[in-house]
Amino acid sequence: MPQKTIIIVFILLCALIPISRAQVSPVFFEKLTLSLKDSDLVNFNKGKIKFEQELYLEAIPVFEKLIARNPKLIELNYLTGICYSYDANNLNKALQYINRAKPKANEIEGYFFNLAYALEKNDSIDQAIESYRTALILEEKNTLKSVSLINEIKYRLNRCKKIKEFNTKQNTVKIRNIGKPINSNASEYCPLITSNESVMIFTYRGPKSKGGKQALKKRKQPESNENISLFYEDIFISKKINDTIWSEPVQIDNLNTTLHDAAVCLNSDGTQLFIYRNMGNGKGDLYLSTLINTTYSKPVYQAGLNSPEWEGSACFIPNHDRIIFASERKGGYGGKDLYTAEKLKNNVWGNIKNLGPVINTKYDEDAPFVTTDGKILFFSSNNENSLGGYDIFRSDLKAEQWQSAYNLGAPINTKNDDKFFIVRADGKVGYYSSYKQGGKGEQDIYKIEPGIPGLPVELLEVDGFVSIDGKPVAAHIEINSLFKNKKFSAEINSNKVSGTFLTNLPAGDKYELVVKVDKFPQQVIELNTVGIDSFMVLNVFADFTSADYDKKLAELTKSINETEIKKDAGFDKDAFKAKYGDVQKDSLYYKVQIAAYKIFENFNYNNVLGFPKIIRSTGNDYITRFVMGNFVTYNEAEVLLNKMKNAKVLQDAFIIANYKGKKKYLQELLTEKIIE
Repeated sequence: MPQKTIIIVFILLCALIPISRAQVSPVFFEKLTLSLKDSDLVNFNKGKIKFEQELYLEAIPVFEKLIARNPKLIELNYLTGICYSYDANNLNKALQYINRAKPKANEIEGYFFNLAYALEKNDSIDQAIESYRTALILEEKNTLKSVSLINEIKYRLNRCKKIKEFNTKQNTVKIRNIGKPINSNASEYCPLITSNESVMIFTYRGPKSKGGKQALKKRKQPESNENISLFYEDIFISKKINDTIWSEPVQIDNLNTTLHDAAVCLNSDGTQLFIYRNMGNGKGDLYLSTLINTTYSKPVYQAGLNSPEWEGSACFIPNHDRIIFASERKGGYGGKDLYTAEKLKNNVWGNIKNLGPVINTKYDEDAPFVTTDGKILFFSSNNENSLGGYDIFRSDLKAEQWQSAYNLGAPINTKNDDKFFIVRADGKVGYYSSYKQGGKGEQDIYKIEPGIPGLPVELLEVDGFVSIDGKPVAAHIEINSLFKNKKFSAEINSNKVSGTFLTNLPAGDKYELVVKVDKFPQQVIELNTVGIDSFMVLNVFADFTSADYDKKLAELTKSINETEIKKDAGFDKDAFKAKYGDVQKDSLYYKVQIAAYKIFENFNYNNVLGFPKIIRSTGNDYITRFVMGNFVTYNEAEVLLNKMKNAKVLQDAFIIANYKGKKKYLQELLTEKIIE
């Protein structure tokens, strides 16, 4: 969730659920102060202030310097151990330091709670349960017992039981830190991707933040002049270079202010971006920005959606004018709840409904995400079934109703906060943010494979391109179901600069894409998803041409593909295959050419469902060619070619080479001695 001022977060959460924070009494600090030399008191007070503000990692170096000067002062070791309980990369040190205070365990109020918390963080769950039980017995015996602490201990005991349960039900998923250039020593979280994973927008909090550091008063002692020093949130963007590499992230300047700006939701084609803004009054609201060509517009406040309370995360429900969002508005089940809202007109929302007790609890529910096929809702919650802090939960849509949510379990969920889970359209890749041991900094973004374990996603991803005389153009595309019993319809636009558009069509239907541009007759593309039982990708092209352009092409050649097929047919491919079929050479790739411009006008897209994506390129001869694949050997390309011919589609397809970015016929590879 985008983070609000710490004062407000503390007040709200304390009223709702127990908080896992260090239990150290004022008496303990007073006794420790008396044990220190006057020369150490200034530094100790600095560390104490950090500790009380729960800036535990910043307090560690202060306390360790004092330990170097006072090695036998076990109380200092004890405080340092508590701090290390909140350091994912040094959790083992927590027990080392806390255990040094074991001889005084019965004298130190809160010792067994803090020991239990450190044991829990170190996966010593049975020992943690034993220590929590001891802490509970001691607190219940106190004359001035703390009800909030008793609730906290019971909460932690229940959580430890859940951890033991989920440790026996681990998912077989692969999780890895996506590393540089996206993750850094600062905080990166709330990853948002387009459905084809071409772009990632995320929230950043660190030295690069436009607003720098914020100054917030201490929450326990408001009269103090000491401030909490945290960075404001900013929105960054990175683009996918290849399957594993992302570009260097850059700020989206038009969206960032000197206060809190956080990305919270991106629609499937990346044209609509919800952001969270905290204008400094302790609450926060949702704003919407639209991608216009290559620039996100100035965010607009969403009337009807925002309330006097906090609204801080949201997700689109695909193919509907509805969203799911998180709010602290009055009338919920407790804390943050998830609600639905319907778009009434631009930037105005209504028909707001709570998702009800099947999703919401007396705890916090936040960070919703609905998969591209609209069938699965992921969200984060710190409810009594979480393993620690926020965990990722899943609910499936059946008969138009969200079903009971369940915890995704380990290793996706950890003892720290795990949030902002999203999935690529095909379900094979997911991302989320977490604070894990071995991370690059504070919160980091992690990749999960598969994103949705189990049954495949049944969906057709349509990557489109619209042009006039070969140049990209903005177009309006209407998408309608051709089955009368279906109620699917959508309207999208191609990007004026790139000419591209992206949409995802549910399986089991027939669709028409009506492509409209000014001054040209509309084009209709029919697509059939009946029988699709997995995720498939299809490229479609709507090429509009003027009379002058058509005449120019006719002058170049009357039958481009036929000419190229004749060149290919006159070559001894069997001899080439026998000698060079498995030969590899740097910068040499083989592709299957399926069409050239003139015959592509009447192309049946349904014929290539289940085949690789179509790649189009225009050469120096002004001809636009359409190819599939990018293979390092001829034999690999031939496998695809034979598959096409066996399926009795694209019988005129043939193999063509590409060397150092230039098209080459097979015979040219020999005559130019590219391979020998």
